[in-house]
Amino acid sequence: MNYQLKDKPSMADRDRQTSIVDPRPVAPVSVPALGGITGYWRFIVLVATACVAATAGYVYLVPPKFEASAHILVAPIPTNADLPGLGLVNESLEPARSLQTAVALLDTPTAAAATAARLGAPWTPESVERSVSLEPLGQSYVVEVKAEADTPSTAARLATTFMESALATRNAEIKKRAATLLALRSGLPAGMTSKPNPATTARLELIVRTGDPTLSTAQSASPPRSPAGLPAPAKIGLSVVLGLGLAIAIAWARTRGTRPRDGARASVYASDTNGWNK
Repeated sequence: MNYQLKDKPSMADRDRQTSIVDPRPVAPVSVPALGGITGYWRFIVLVATACVAATAGYVYLVPPKFEASAHILVAPIPTNADLPGLGLVNESLEPARSLQTAVALLDTPTAAAATAARLGAPWTPESVERSVSLEPLGQSYVVEVKAEADTPSTAARLATTFMESALATRNAEIKKRAATLLALRSGLPAGMTSKPNPATTARLELIVRTGDPTLSTAQSASPPRSPAGLPAPAKIGLSVVLGLGLAIAIAWARTRGTRPRDGARASVYASDTNGWNK
């Protein structure tokens, strides 16, 4: 008997057979519709209710804060003014730089201690520093003194008292420096170039009496009419929106995460007739 041996497929034939795509139709992957979210309505209601309850508890337990503002006027002196050694606020090409200098000169531990002493217990220098902040007001030459407290009247009193204490502390320091500089220059011989002219002497004498000419009171604080931040109804309404949005997003993610049945998925490689792709 004659047996005809079948040629063994070459490597190229194997690769070509392996790359053949299975002709069987592939079942389409079903994407959950948006209506599937309604199946999670209990979960959505539970999450939204929890957010509203947490926000309402926070609003009820945490007392509201009131914020009041006092304003300090900044009037920088020219850089060529004959007043060296006083440490006054000088003019700058950038107004923000002059305001930053004024904030640094006013926001001091000495001013906080003086404020606490004037207000009395339970205020301390540390609590004053935590409740008061200073910052430039827009593009104007004004420093805003912000104070936060539990009641409108307390916030206004704290802002005004800090402003007055900071200016009083600053004026006392400048008066001492001006008196020292005036006494030093007045004792110099007449021929000395550093001896002040009459105009500078008069200005130093005025500073000795009044204090820092570059910082002054612009406006005292008034009691605020409403708490700082969003009102309680707005916070609760916002929590409803955020709670619903969070719950719907989670429900949508869970519906999107539903995988098709294994029988509906096509195999990656289909075996050929010769069994080379098993």
